[in-house]
Amino acid sequence: MYNVGFGDCFLLRIPTKDGERRMLVDCGYHSQGQGEFDDKTLVNQIAEDLAGETLHVVVATHRHQDHISGFGEADLWTDIGVEEVWLPFTAHPDAAKEDPALRAWHGLMNSAAEFLTPKGKLTDAANAALGLRDEQERAAAEFMLWNARANAPGIQNLLTGMTRRDGGAAKRRFLPEDKRFPSEVVTSALPGVTTHVIGPPRDPALRKARKVPPSWGVAEGAGTPGADLASPFESEWRVPPDRLPGKRPFKDTTLETLRSFNDDLLRAAKAVDGFLNGESLVLVLDFGSARLLLPGDAEVGTWSAILANPDALALAAGATFLKVGHHGSHNATPLVFVREYIARRTLAAISTQQGKGKFRNGIPFAELLTTMDKRELRYVRSDNAVRNKGIFEPEKNDRWVDCVIPC
Repeated sequence: MYNVGFGDCFLLRIPTKDGERRMLVDCGYHSQGQGEFDDKTLVNQIAEDLAGETLHVVVATHRHQDHISGFGEADLWTDIGVEEVWLPFTAHPDAAKEDPALRAWHGLMNSAAEFLTPKGKLTDAANAALGLRDEQERAAAEFMLWNARANAPGIQNLLTGMTRRDGGAAKRRFLPEDKRFPSEVVTSALPGVTTHVIGPPRDPALRKARKVPPSWGVAEGAGTPGADLASPFESEWRVPPDRLPGKRPFKDTTLETLRSFNDDLLRAAKAVDGFLNGESLVLVLDFGSARLLLPGDAEVGTWSAILANPDALALAAGATFLKVGHHGSHNATPLVFVREYIARRTLAAISTQQGKGKFRNGIPFAELLTTMDKRELRYVRSDNAVRNKGIFEPEKNDRWVDCVIPC
């Protein structure tokens, strides 16, 4: 686990009957939460660690900048051989042609770049659109818009740029490749490894779901950065429901239009941020006695589908290693899953960086860490790698953490 700060980058070395196989899962960081690497130094470090060896699989779980920004350093990837590139099915160039909802979301995501300067700061037009929002809320919008911008160099390299050692194009796979749930990936690149795909869901309603269900055991708004954005007015300005007129002077559609003029940018930023997390791949890798659960930034919709499906839940609950989702956010790892399903003493790693502002403040979610402790999960954080030494071994300068998973 490379210490990228607020981002993800994991290099897996998997023993197989045909020798070691290597998989890279994500490669990025967020500029407002940088760890020990920027994109260039991260890709150079990966190349140094590979020492000329091939990456058999590169996984880009979803298109947020903090997961794929490093893939945009296309020139540095020319010397790294890649056999296969795995992306969510929503990243297929033709996916939006057959899905009007996905097409609309992509348009909204692409428009995010129009509200940012080349350095990732809000433009004058964006600041005007945010109206009376306070400084923290402006920072939150900036954070989300930067993370959600199209990131064309990274996407282009993932879709067309990476090549095998012999110069041939890496094989692209868009997962899940069928409509089964759970689905499986069979590939000669990982002999003896069974890879299950339990996210993203095919149902677009699940991919955009964001409200944490009561069954997760999280109090409404708890640990939700920037959660209290519903109304600019305090309670004394609000009309109680029992005093509302039977017939309102405006139609709901008119009210929504008025609301959008006054508040659309922050809500759009939040919507795009959640949409991209809803796209996130969730993989379960089985080899020998090891089972790795790699959920990217999957949020409420994906986890709701997993919890409701006995086969998917059994795969997730049987993990011997958990990559904690979305940097330890409250809406990415159901507390009920940790309390009731995942085995005690499971190994876990959190790629995160706590910090100021509405989006890094409160991450990782304190109640999640407490629940993991009660379940005796043995975990490490990339921003504080002193915990559970002997299981997790930090590099001397805290640039990464190593872990050997019994298999």
